[in-house]
This record gives sequence, C-alpha cells and structure tokens, in this order.
Amino acid sequence: MKIAKIILSIITMLFATLGLVKILSFDIANTIMLVSLATLLLLRSVEYKNNRDKGGFIITCLTAVFVYVVVIYNVFIG
Repeated sequence: MKIAKIILSIITMLFATLGLVKILSFDIANTIMLVSLATLLLLRSVEYKNNRDKGGFIITCLTAVFVYVVVIYNVFIG
C-alpha cells in the first residue's frame, strides 16, 4: 500500500504542475489530479480503519467522497 500511496502522490503533484505551467489543459490536469488525490485519501482512510481510528476513517472517507463529487460535477455539469 505504501508504493501505491507514493505513486498516487507523484501523479497528483505531476498533474498539478503540468496544469499550473499550462503544458496540459488545466481542465484535464485538474480532473486527473483530483481523482488521484481522492484515491489517495481513500487509501489513507483504509489505513485509519485498519488502525481502528474511527474518527480519522470517517473524516478522510467523507473528504474523498466530497472530492469525487467535485470531480463528477466538474466533468459532467460544469
């Protein structure tokens, strides 16, 4: 799981950078960045669940769901 978190962190930073310096369209870069960030948050919530930290699990899981909702809104509605 540690390798997956490292890869998702790199993808998040890479697409944030590509979007900010306008190498890639910001709409595309923002969507990919937010999806990888939400997936990273889901992995973190699974770690909280395994460590029996109920508060951390709920907060990170709700944050991940919120980020996915933002992505869905941006792609399909906005």
